[in-house]
Amino acid sequence: MKLHRRRKMEISVPTTSMGDIAFLLIIFFMVCSNFVKESGIKMAPPLSDDIDAIEHAPLSVVIDENNGIHVNGSPVASEMAVEAIVESAVEGKTTDDERMVLFKCDRSVAKTVFEPVIEAITRAGGMLVAVGEKRAKN
Repeated sequence: MKLHRRRKMEISVPTTSMGDIAFLLIIFFMVCSNFVKESGIKMAPPLSDDIDAIEHAPLSVVIDENNGIHVNGSPVASEMAVEAIVESAVEGKTTDDERMVLFKCDRSVAKTVFEPVIEAITRAGGMLVAVGEKRAKN
């Protein structure tokens, strides 16, 4: 009796879709990453001697040189809108890092403009962190 040898099947790894997978991963990480949100907003922060570095805040509120209020780079109409946005963003958050709101204000903005925004952030439950620039020592 004659035995027929079975032909061994070749094992191959399909690599044609690897490019698609890499492309999709790049898109995924770009969408999930945190880009500079205030890139088009002009402001000169106030100067101070005591400034600490802040790594990351989930929410940022900026008042530009024209008294325009921006939350995460998008313009808003008033401090009431800021309060509503901050309140929904910090809802259910328990730690100070999760409730942190980065507040930047141009140094030329009047006190009557930025105080209501600061009050709105604190009423909404945000942990306020103000930003400035370190004053140059002469």
